[in-house]
Amino acid sequence: MPNDSKLHRVRFCDVALGQSFYDPISAEYFVKRSEAHAAMISGMGDGSALDEFEADDIVGIGET
Repeated sequence: MPNDSKLHRVRFCDVALGQSFYDPISAEYFVKRSEAHAAMISGMGDGSALDEFEADDIVGIGET
């Protein structure tokens, strides 16, 4: 994960709907859209195409 000190590791199921997160597998940022899908918002993603995630996938979220 980029700059690990600013990201907290959580399971995908613990990310709130509408919350952005970092996926270490694709090295891209996403926004959670449903309990199983998220839209890529970095790189080539414009937020329109959904990718599937498993509930126990580990992702990174910014610390609050």
